[in-house]
Amino acid sequence: MTPTPEDDINPPASYPDVLADVAEATSLREGREGVAGIVRAVASEGPLALRDLARLVRMPLPVVSAVRRELETRGLFERGQGVGLTPTGRDFAAEKLGLALKPVDPRETATPRPRRMLARQADDAGDGLDPLLVPLLPAMEAHVADGPAVDVTLDQAPCTAETALRRALAMHRAGALAGRRILLIGDDDSLSVAIGLVAQAVDARPRRLTVLELDPGRIAHLERGAGRHGIVFEPVAHDLRDPLPAALVGRFDVLATDPPYTLDGMGLFVSRGIEALEAGPGLKLFLSFADLAPDDRLDLQQRLGELGLAILCMRPSFNHYGGASILGSAGQFIELETTSRTRPATTGERFDTPIYTGEVRPRERSYRCTECGLATPVGTGERFATIEALKAAGCPRCSGQVFARQRGGRPLRP
Repeated sequence: MTPTPEDDINPPASYPDVLADVAEATSLREGREGVAGIVRAVASEGPLALRDLARLVRMPLPVVSAVRRELETRGLFERGQGVGLTPTGRDFAAEKLGLALKPVDPRETATPRPRRMLARQADDAGDGLDPLLVPLLPAMEAHVADGPAVDVTLDQAPCTAETALRRALAMHRAGALAGRRILLIGDDDSLSVAIGLVAQAVDARPRRLTVLELDPGRIAHLERGAGRHGIVFEPVAHDLRDPLPAALVGRFDVLATDPPYTLDGMGLFVSRGIEALEAGPGLKLFLSFADLAPDDRLDLQQRLGELGLAILCMRPSFNHYGGASILGSAGQFIELETTSRTRPATTGERFDTPIYTGEVRPRERSYRCTECGLATPVGTGERFATIEALKAAGCPRCSGQVFARQRGGRPLRP
């Protein structure tokens, strides 16, 4: 693992009070995170016409106007040919929000940024790879190819290299990379590496990037990738069925997870993630889950609503997985926001309800050894939970390692 700076390990617990003060002064329902989003938009895209700023942050024009006035009063914004940052505002954005700002170009401050420049904020969820990602793809593909064997008992089904990069870019365009404190819960998709590559390409490095992962093989894989590309991240070996480590509670402002393919598994991972987030509305969560039938999709939305999360955007079949037949090799990517009613469902206690597909819907299969013909059952509760485990151990009778799936009928015997 690349050494993590102290500021990344122990970031400030919350944004400076000026954000909360402005949110209170304007009765902003989005809270301090809403004010921070406006500052971020101006820092990355300004100077901006007020109407373009309102469209970019998805808030009504009068609301954004009121926030702008308050930030002007505090010396962070200035009004010339559009809404821009003052020198004090630039210092604030760099020091308090962790943004890497480019030097001021007098030609850009003279006129507001044209609307066409804002088009890159739109999400590219269609076919094809964004040109920004094309030069990153070979490195990401090489990293994915170096990954360990998949552990199906943990519902592992790594997404493609292209999908990981597209997720990271979508997060960046949602304002969820630069200067952010990001927690990834489970990372067999290597999203941490994709975030590192994209953040370097667009100069939008997170303040902190932490990964909770149960599989030691996956952690070692992520560390190798981070080391190759100079990516700073903090791996934490942890089973999400156990309570969240106290040192992580309330320390992040972005969450991303691709949880087990059960509603209970999803609910647990997202609930633990909510514990790790600061309190307050407007914080970003990114959830990858299977494409679902309408009734199942409604159940998913109900679970998310019970956690107090608001769905901002759902992208069906955005994610593509290599060989994940249980998902149909595709899944949805959901962008959510916290609200004033967001609460975790489980805190400070062990979660013993089954969360993995093999536990919830156990399937027993039988595999015949091609050497001696012995049929061995494989599945949850059996001596071998997966065919991979059976192959690694060898046939119980002859130690053979080649097996054929037994499909119906009586098991074949020599």
